[in-house]
Amino acid sequence: MHILVIGATGLISSAVCARLAVEGHDVLAASRHPAPAGLGEVRHVSLNLASATQSDLLPLLAKADGVVNCAGTLQDAPGESTEGVHHRGVAALIKACCHQGVRRLVHLSAIGVQRETTSFSATKHAGEDCIMASGLEWVILRPSVVIGRSAYGGTALMRGLAALPLQPVMSHTGPLQLVWLDDVVKTIVFFLHPATPSCQVIELVGPRTWSFSDLVRLLRRWMRWDEVKAIPVPHGCRP
Repeated sequence: MHILVIGATGLISSAVCARLAVEGHDVLAASRHPAPAGLGEVRHVSLNLASATQSDLLPLLAKADGVVNCAGTLQDAPGESTEGVHHRGVAALIKACCHQGVRRLVHLSAIGVQRETTSFSATKHAGEDCIMASGLEWVILRPSVVIGRSAYGGTALMRGLAALPLQPVMSHTGPLQLVWLDDVVKTIVFFLHPATPSCQVIELVGPRTWSFSDLVRLLRRWMRWDEVKAIPVPHGCRP
């Protein structure tokens, strides 16, 4: 298959590109960041989905059998637009897919976006609504916190806390159902095949619920470090 992966330099997307390439698929990786080392046979093009138009996306979809959209940003900042990446960019992608006859779209969202009111969640949810109304063979995946061998985003923070000589215990942190990176990648690749079910919204979570403190202790054991003394952090104070 010919697969376009958008937002291709992140934790999940780079693993998806590698997996697809190993399985013999032709992969076009699109991102606004330079191509990372080790992409091998994967081709890379520059694309900022936040400002991309239908015309920008059409040539990238010329030979595509499917699309994986992993593009995302956590918050608005100079050069970062949640509305652009999660909503307007997704709308442009849908129009380009329809124009080029690309039917299969696997879209990475996040767990809980339908319940929260942040700009991240609101724009993610708006993008999901566009996809559901598109008429494409879409699959929306909402992973929980994704953990793998590499440190990225929230998991990098957790590993940093695990490396401290004292363990801060923060109040008012909710339970986490971690999902393993390899399982997320397998799920994405599975749903790219045209014979698999479509028009599905699937929350990807692990089988066990962890407290934040238990997770930090787990990471210390994973890195073969001894237990350390826990220090409660009052609400409103964060390291």
